[in-house]
Formats: sequence, C-alpha cells, structure tokens
Amino acid sequence: MRATFLFLTLCVSTSVLAQSQSQTTRPRKVLTPDQIAYQQSLKTYSAEMDRLRAAANAVLTAESTREKAPECPNANTTYDTNMCLSHEGDLTDANFKAFAGDIRAILAAPAPRFPGQPEIPDIGPTGPSATSATNTAAFDKAEASWQAYAAAECSAVDTFWRGGTIVNSMVGECNLRMSRARMHELAAAYSVLLHPL
Repeated sequence: MRATFLFLTLCVSTSVLAQSQSQTTRPRKVLTPDQIAYQQSLKTYSAEMDRLRAAANAVLTAESTREKAPECPNANTTYDTNMCLSHEGDLTDANFKAFAGDIRAILAAPAPRFPGQPEIPDIGPTGPSATSATNTAAFDKAEASWQAYAAAECSAVDTFWRGGTIVNSMVGECNLRMSRARMHELAAAYSVLLHPL
C-alpha cells in the first residue's frame, strides 16, 4: 500500500512539474506593429459606432416620446395651431435629419481591415457583400425617393384643403406624420445597426 501511495505521489508531482514547466516555457505572443495598429483602429471604429448608435437611438426615443404627446393642446385659434405645428415640424425635421444622418454615417464607415486582408469584397451565394460605398449609395437613393414621395403626398393634402384656413395645419400634420413614419421605417430596416446582437 505504501509503495502504491509513493508511486501515485511521484506521478502527480511529475505531472504538476511538467505542467508548470510547459506554462513557463510557452513563448509569449508578440503582436506585430500592423496588428497593434489594427487593434487600435478597431477600438476607434467600435467607439465611433457606439457613439453613432447612441445618438441615433436618443433622437428616435425623443421623437417617439414627442409623437405620443398631444400636439398643440394649448392652441385656441387656427393661427395658434399653424404656428405650433410649424414649430413641431421644425423639431421633427431636425430629429429626422439627425437620425437619418447617424444611420448614414454608420453605413458609410468602413470597418478596419486586418493587415493583409484583400480589398476585394467577399462573394457569397447571393453575390458580393455590401461595402460602405454600396450601402450609402442605396441609402441615398432610397432617401431621395422617400423625399419625393413625402413631398408629393403632402402636396396632395395641400391641394385637397386649398382654399380653407385649415390648409397649413393639415400640411403640417402631413409633414409630421410622414417624417415620423419614415423614422420608424428606418429604425426597422436598420435595426441590426441600432441594436447589434
């Protein structure tokens, strides 16, 4: 029994000694200057994406909160309503421009490339992967189309109500509705950018 105990003790000691020697003799990985630069650019890129996401989400939250509140509850005359809706429209337009601008900036930012990585985009089963250039071109095209649609929609509202004092209020409501709806559409379309997994 004593011989078995000594044998086991010797085996465990040898095993522990071998493990500690292999840990101390393992070479330490040293990053190349290119790898260090890549890691720094990745940190900078990630920080900028976090900043843009936070800004976009803050603007969307602010506008969604405004959307839930009654518009112009203290307006007693058509003039008051028109002035109030004009002010509300200015705020919504500013929020929309900031939100769309943040999404476009996220799309436009090229991810850092690892040293030696080719500039050729990956080709998958449905074709080449999107690049920052193709993303922004598609976004700009969609935004231009949406701007034309929104202008035509609110122009139709203007035509319908033309001749009455309510026309400016109805057009103002149309502009608010269109901008807010577009913000929700963009939030849904680019949800993975705004809320990464």
